[in-house]
Amino acid sequence: MAIAMIVLGIMWCAAAMAAAWKGSQLARIPHDRGLQIVTTCTVLVLAALTAQLVVALPGTHFPRQTPVLIEFILLNFFFVLLLGLLRTTGGRFDISRRPFLADLGLAIAAGAILVITFVITDPSSSSANYGDYTEASGPAGVLVFHLVGNLFMAYATACGAYLAWTAARHALAHTRKGLRVAAVGLAIACLGNHVPRVVAETGRLTIDAPILPATATWTPGLLAAGVALFFLGVGYPGARTAIVKIRLWVQAKRRYQELRPLWEILYREFPTIALLPGRSPRRDWFTVRRMRMRYYRRVIECRDGLVCLSPYMSVSVLSTHTPAEQAALVRVAIERRADATAPTHPTIIAPPQEPGMEGDTRAIIALSRAL
Repeated sequence: MAIAMIVLGIMWCAAAMAAAWKGSQLARIPHDRGLQIVTTCTVLVLAALTAQLVVALPGTHFPRQTPVLIEFILLNFFFVLLLGLLRTTGGRFDISRRPFLADLGLAIAAGAILVITFVITDPSSSSANYGDYTEASGPAGVLVFHLVGNLFMAYATACGAYLAWTAARHALAHTRKGLRVAAVGLAIACLGNHVPRVVAETGRLTIDAPILPATATWTPGLLAAGVALFFLGVGYPGARTAIVKIRLWVQAKRRYQELRPLWEILYREFPTIALLPGRSPRRDWFTVRRMRMRYYRRVIECRDGLVCLSPYMSVSVLSTHTPAEQAALVRVAIERRADATAPTHPTIIAPPQEPGMEGDTRAIIALSRAL
């Protein structure tokens, strides 16, 4: 029981993270049709797993049978949307409505059989329960209930695995990896959970003995692995983008702080260079939002301040001067300005060694470190 709860918890967490991630993307791009379908799919899976979690939680007074029915029906329509989305991915796929309507018809038929079986079967008469899958006991109605549910899941996961793997051929590199991982996850769920359960339940109904023994014991682990891989594949492109964004944010944050010594000196001498209101060092340290914008503005402010200070340099700055030597010249220039020394011919302070903004930024950061 404890292992089953852990497995279910892992699946629920994976579904919750995927739903939250896709929901945040949809909030930024609300009119993306494909993203709408993907988000709906993840929410349906989360709802289905939540229903299963309600069944498994100890001490709950919620009827144990109803959430299992809800879970199967939600997953049916999840796979209808998923298969429809995968069929419209890539130029070689069928974009007609016939496959979608066929899948929808199968889902509705399976759902109707589940509801009818659920209504006419009373599992309590033999101490069985819809929430406790088993191939070894229980009335025929409960076995039929799980047989129909797993049969549709086997069909849906098999089709999903094939379509996801095929769609990967026409996708971009990072999306291709995600689709293939998702396809492997669906294949594991199909061959490791749904197909064995269909075989076991068929044997129980026909010859009164499960053909595959103990499927209730070893299939949940494979199902959890398949679900985890599926959501890993779905979330891989977005996670890869998030990692790149985090790396760029960390780089901008580090350089932003490295520029502060130079910026403080220049801002004290030339307050008009500030494009944003000045902040205390502590508040500056905890700044999180719009980091790259703040970093580039600080680079511009530092360069503007150096241009304002350049007429007070005692000697022209050469490319051979080290950052430490330039820092000493900057201190002398600040003293000359404080002494009201007449400006001389301006020079370039912190001349870049490489063309482009990156070279200019590196030269300014090197000077700031020397200060």
